[in-house]
Amino acid sequence: MWRFIQLSDPHLGNQVHSARNGRLESSLVPEVVSCLRGDLADLQPDFLLVTGDIARADSRDAVFAARDLMDSLGPAYHPMGGSSDFRNEQSRQWFTDAFGAHLPDAQTCYSFTHRDIHVCILDPWWRWNDGRLMPFSDGHDAPPEWCIPPQQFDWLETDLGEHAEEATVIAVHPPAILPQSEAIRESIARYGSLKNAELLVQRLAAHPQVKLLLSGNVHAHYIDRKEGLTQVVTGSLTEYPVEFRDIHVHEDRLEIQTRGLSNAGYASQSQVRAMEWTRGTEEDRYAVIPF
Repeated sequence: MWRFIQLSDPHLGNQVHSARNGRLESSLVPEVVSCLRGDLADLQPDFLLVTGDIARADSRDAVFAARDLMDSLGPAYHPMGGSSDFRNEQSRQWFTDAFGAHLPDAQTCYSFTHRDIHVCILDPWWRWNDGRLMPFSDGHDAPPEWCIPPQQFDWLETDLGEHAEEATVIAVHPPAILPQSEAIRESIARYGSLKNAELLVQRLAAHPQVKLLLSGNVHAHYIDRKEGLTQVVTGSLTEYPVEFRDIHVHEDRLEIQTRGLSNAGYASQSQVRAMEWTRGTEEDRYAVIPF
């Protein structure tokens, strides 16, 4: 058995108190990262997969501060941009400048193989009010909408065809499979949705080696299934319940566990502590996916 860790939506590098989550998402971030560093040293994962919103990309300096915090954790990691990372016209360049050493050919849509697992990281674009797909937001106030661009579907088909014999994980920031929970559906409506999610699921279902979708964005845990695929959505590392996914890779299966930091006090400091539904049900916290 070996393991990798999914972190999501840590919103690092921001020193301004968030009206939503106060110090846990700003001045306490270095403490949270330090605690996580110790926990990862005990777990010894092969790598970390960070499913978006790594930084609050208000400035280039904030993105580089987030990069420095990620580097301080110790294990190798694979970054993925999210809505906070890619909100404005400059932020993609900031992201590739900061995380370029972790991005093959400075690409934000890429894949890699580790041991017996292949991972594809997708990069949805923003859908503007006029219907265009663009790599950054047009700034309108409505909940954001994203789509996988056609060229990424072409790339994905080629990549999956070349790795048909490897169990495959897909990472995409907004979830592709919606949950039963009304509270989480409302959260998806608020944080934004992947408008061609059905097409993505159909394309992935045609490749039986694809076993797992990993996402974030909605700041809550849930696990759901469709068309033979298992979707694991992980809440924000810096919001209640302050947890991450511990993914064990066995010869015949993936095993998904949910872990909190060794210092449980950070969860109690979250201003969204009262939103217990973000923790998910017991079925949202553990899963086994056979190969």
